[in-house]
Amino acid sequence: MNLYDLTKGNYRVLRTLTYPDFPKSQIVFDVQVRAAADSVWITDISISGTYDGPTDIVSTKDYQLIWIIDGDALLESGSATLELSSGGSVRSVWSSKIIPDKGCKGFPPAGELINVSISPFRINGNSMSYKWEGTVKERSK
Repeated sequence: MNLYDLTKGNYRVLRTLTYPDFPKSQIVFDVQVRAAADSVWITDISISGTYDGPTDIVSTKDYQLIWIIDGDALLESGSATLELSSGGSVRSVWSSKIIPDKGCKGFPPAGELINVSISPFRINGNSMSYKWEGTVKERSK
């Protein structure tokens, strides 16, 4: 089950992102998503926090999430490696609470494991794009 199937595009995410190699860095996201039409979503994002790591990030690898059910919310833990144009990398780790407007009916009790492949980022002025492909599997207990 993916996030769209579970929420029909209507949910809130509270996420805290940290960087183990930069312990003073912590970013907090408050995201509200609303489905406006079949393939149109309105997303409001509030971002706060501090980041004191490198800024030459060009791609992401080893992106993995685990979702487990907690009442009417999903608890998410995730991590990814941010690759730098200088050849180094930065590890990112996050935890999130995803709150679907209509609860989590039908979600596997053991949760899900998501592995994602993300293409190198394309940056054009103030825009960034990338391809995102993932697999979602039910976790075994």
